[in-house]
Amino acid sequence: MRLRIRLLLVPALASALIPACGRKGPLQLPLVLVPQNAEKLTATQRGNRIRLEWTNPAATIDGTPIKGRPDIEIWMCLLREPPEPGETPPAAEEFGTRGRRIAVMYQTEKPPRERPGETPPAAVLPAQRRGADAFEMFYEYNLSGEELRGVKLLFSARVRDESRKRYSEFAVPAAVVPLPLPLPPSDLRAEIYADRIELRWAPPAANIDGSNTAAPILFNIYRIDQRGTVVRLNPAPLGELMYSDTGFLFGQSYRYLVRALAAAAGGFLESEDSPAAEILPKDVFPPAVPTGLSAATGAEFITLIWDANTDNDLAGYHVWRKPEGQADFVRLTTAIVLQNTYADRAIEKNRRYEYAISAVDALGNESAKSAAVSEIIKSP
Repeated sequence: MRLRIRLLLVPALASALIPACGRKGPLQLPLVLVPQNAEKLTATQRGNRIRLEWTNPAATIDGTPIKGRPDIEIWMCLLREPPEPGETPPAAEEFGTRGRRIAVMYQTEKPPRERPGETPPAAVLPAQRRGADAFEMFYEYNLSGEELRGVKLLFSARVRDESRKRYSEFAVPAAVVPLPLPLPPSDLRAEIYADRIELRWAPPAANIDGSNTAAPILFNIYRIDQRGTVVRLNPAPLGELMYSDTGFLFGQSYRYLVRALAAAAGGFLESEDSPAAEILPKDVFPPAVPTGLSAATGAEFITLIWDANTDNDLAGYHVWRKPEGQADFVRLTTAIVLQNTYADRAIEKNRRYEYAISAVDALGNESAKSAAVSEIIKSP
């Protein structure tokens, strides 16, 4: 019997040793291609929503590029604020047992089906990208009434590959304590002037939970150009109900939004967007009326000179003349005068002439006539 056992062990040992022939070091098991973690997860409240932002991984834990387009699971854990004695927030590795899955964001054309017996998420949504980079993602969670006071929300995310057999570890959690922020401002109006777009709005009537807003209410103003670029116009929170935008361009369309602010730890939190005010400013505003017109005589001509206009879109000037005995001014120049001086040689001696100047911009808008001056050349 011992001989038989020995004979059976020989092939087994040989088969175990054969793969190791010519190899140095211990045997290594094949690496499972698990996706890397989502990174840079942040959570910020705006109005009654929590906006999560993060960066999706591009590779597995061994550096191999991820094949296909993996799904992203969003998880949340609700804690009391302040915490009860002995209560601790979950670490990333505890989210699978202490948190709950609230959404799956899929990147394929069709949402994945849940496995039998698997608790479905609250939402199954297409992935939302916050920029041109395919890996920069965001998700917005709508707060319920009971989540506005006395709670802390912890969020995490994990990535699952297309087979739904391999999951990344949970991302480092992001925490937020929701506050009853103001409702958005209302009745936003925009009026165009020659040098500005003037915005006015009404303050929010209450907070999102129906409570009264705390005075004073501050605001941020945003402008969105026709390329979709969003810019905050005010460098510091604004305490007034109006703002003048002097950095616009005629002929370009804009959308304006206003958000109310509420003080929070580390700064301010914003309300939802106000209804947008859309506007396409057109330049129908003439240049300023020329000033300082004076006239001087030469032997055969009358010279006019006036102060140069400072309008940014000034194209030039027109000269107007009214001979003595004539009721109305007649434009003397056919082409625009580029300089702020003009010599009139088509005159008769011993006849008085009255002059005025108008300014013209690049779009052909013309100002009113300047104050008039008169001059005459007498015969010797």
